[in-house]
Amino acid sequence: MSTESPRLAILSMHTDPLAPLGGDFTGGMNVYAREVAKALAELCVRADVFTRLESASAPREVPIADGARLIRVEAGPREKMDKDAQVEWADAFARGITDFAQENGISYDGVSAHYWLSGLAGEMLAKTWGVPLSIRFHTLAALKNDALPEDTRRESELRLSSEPALAQAADAVLASSPAEARAISEISSAAGVHVVPCGVDLETFMPHLKDEARARLGLREDYAYVLSVGRIERVKGFDRLVEAFAMMRKERPGLVAHLLHLGGEIREDAEKTQGSYRAADFASPAQAAEVARLEELARKLGVAESLIFAGAKPQEDLPLYYSAADVFALPSRYESFGMTAVEAAACGLPTLAFDVGGLSQAVREGKSGHLIPDGDTRAYAHQMLQTLENPGERPNRAAARWAESFAWRRVAEAELEIWARLRQGAALSSPHAS
Repeated sequence: MSTESPRLAILSMHTDPLAPLGGDFTGGMNVYAREVAKALAELCVRADVFTRLESASAPREVPIADGARLIRVEAGPREKMDKDAQVEWADAFARGITDFAQENGISYDGVSAHYWLSGLAGEMLAKTWGVPLSIRFHTLAALKNDALPEDTRRESELRLSSEPALAQAADAVLASSPAEARAISEISSAAGVHVVPCGVDLETFMPHLKDEARARLGLREDYAYVLSVGRIERVKGFDRLVEAFAMMRKERPGLVAHLLHLGGEIREDAEKTQGSYRAADFASPAQAAEVARLEELARKLGVAESLIFAGAKPQEDLPLYYSAADVFALPSRYESFGMTAVEAAACGLPTLAFDVGGLSQAVREGKSGHLIPDGDTRAYAHQMLQTLENPGERPNRAAARWAESFAWRRVAEAELEIWARLRQGAALSSPHAS
């Protein structure tokens, strides 16, 4: 990469990095694209983040930070679309970016693609501009499909075949964990796979006094709260958490505890019922169906009154919830990393997770939380009870110190080192290099 004001094109085609979190396709990837652009800008790398225009009223260009901006590109209908339906607009997305570059007299030093759909457009741009291409898949279709129950929507055959080809075509593949790096190497003979974990904003995610956090959020002082955060979909394993929670309550009938979930798009006219949103309150049909399934499961297990769906919350409010809770539950069937575990740790909250995917990278056993053998809900319930009954130091200083190693600046520095090596030709041969 050039030494004078380098510039990267960062692609997040199918999901807008500035969109509210908790939707069908918004989550850790949105945070990554936005935050790494900000951190790169602090390192004097100009970062243009491109996404597909989803609304006629949305501004075409939005500053993210000094030296970083979001650019919304016309590619297909100006509306939200299912991610699989966006495949046919990858060419138009790439053309829109090249038109923007030409109209503004901009030259890019590299293309950074996030998710396979962006990879399709990124491969075209890298060839057109004669610059290196990096890709971060965030999740792998093969691993996700393996983790999903049989009655769940699967990832498409096109995605399954495209990911190995894109890994092969890219000059560098960024993996969030060693486990993901091994999986990428198994599906392709990619030239360079680099482990660069996800990050956390340590200026936002920091501990608050538990009592004060609960008071601000309107949570009871005398209740135990098990917190979960994320999109409401089967791969996130919330049904396993409900089952483990019911086992725990059966073992300790007198324990007054609640499962508090943050995430999901709520209809504008929705109102809480007994402190919780219900399935009909969710704007996404897929999320509404999953919430209804979880509610029915909770009723069968006798813990329906303890299940609270609070909907999506602004990221700046999350530290209060992490600080107010007693344990953070991450019951996913598959995670390439587990960004929320690091956010929880930064707020001094221990995480309880099944040991799947890259979670062993995000959770340090005995320091920032505990990893349970995948699917062992009884062991999960036992450890949840142990954590609630023996809370230890709060905030957990060891967990907070663990999170410090994931500062976004460190993530950006690691990415920048890879880009410098690509441009210099020191580590990887580049089929696109000029």
